[in-house]
Amino acid sequence: MKKLLVVSAVILLLSFFVVQAYSQSLTPPEFPGGKQAFSAFLHKNLKWPKDDGNDSQGVVIISFFVEKDGRLTDIKVVKSMSTAFDEEALRVITLSPKWIPAMRNNKFIKSIYTVPIKFYQEQQ
Repeated sequence: MKKLLVVSAVILLLSFFVVQAYSQSLTPPEFPGGKQAFSAFLHKNLKWPKDDGNDSQGVVIISFFVEKDGRLTDIKVVKSMSTAFDEEALRVITLSPKWIPAMRNNKFIKSIYTVPIKFYQEQQ
């Protein structure tokens, strides 16, 4: 009976450590001011590419790393729309101020982030 209690206690203790390891607090990276500020930044800075017709609409997906100091690096197109729209999405993301980096256990970490840049015409 004592062996069973010891084994049960060891299993319980090990499962506690496993749960602790997987429940580390992780905070994703964020544009300064949050999602609404990022949306306003995009709205202010995105320009309709002159090379494409006015009837083009779609999404360019951009991926980048947010470094420990908030810089954006390795910015690239993951899903293309057309060269002109891709270049405009990349241009605007490179204008971005430093982000608030991701955090794990109260320490800044490098992380990857993917964002869709939507090009559409507002209905009048």
